[in-house]
Amino acid sequence: MARPDSDRPTPPRLPPDLVLGPDLRLTAGSEINRVAIQGDFSDGDLEGLLVEDSHIVHSSFTAANLNRLRLIDVLVEGSDFSGADMEEASFTRVTFSDCRMSGALLPRAQMQDVTFSEVRLDGVNFRMIEGERVMFDHANLERGEFYSAHLKTAYFFDCDLSRADVSQVKLPGARFHGSDLSEIKGSEYLRDVVIDSTQVLPLAKGVFASLNIRVEDDRETDVRLLEREASPKSTNRPT
Repeated sequence: MARPDSDRPTPPRLPPDLVLGPDLRLTAGSEINRVAIQGDFSDGDLEGLLVEDSHIVHSSFTAANLNRLRLIDVLVEGSDFSGADMEEASFTRVTFSDCRMSGALLPRAQMQDVTFSEVRLDGVNFRMIEGERVMFDHANLERGEFYSAHLKTAYFFDCDLSRADVSQVKLPGARFHGSDLSEIKGSEYLRDVVIDSTQVLPLAKGVFASLNIRVEDDRETDVRLLEREASPKSTNRPT
């Protein structure tokens, strides 16, 4: 049974006919409204930037200081946020499409109605983020950090989550269909989530490892081997 559309993120509510802001300069604390943004803002100090009802396209924010960034009704396309520091960012009705955000820092970010589609998020820091209706669609989340993240109604469709850290997460009802869950750290915390049949084995391996459960086909136990493993290693002393 299909889930109701209300569970999916609401897309940005963009005004029609947005025009490119001429000679647009972004600085710390700037408040930008109803424009199309395009440019190179790499390494800039943009702390406290607020962008509303706007379209960010083919822009670079590589390694920029975007602490407490606020995006409301914003479409971001073909842009680069690699290494950007977006600690305590707030996103409401935001879509990131075909973007690069490798190694971006977003700890304690707040997200509501946010979509990451075809986005590189490898090595991203999502520690302690909170949100509702968040979708990752064909996103590279390899080695991503989700420690203590809390997302209500989340989707991870066809994503690479290999070697991601999901320790202490709360993702009730999250759906992971088509995603790579191999070598996930903290997989025992993926409670009340939904996976497809192809994900049972890779996820089970992580859970078994966390509980020190071994799978062996031999019924008999080699007692001598167990005793040798349990005994302290001998130390060679001079005579």
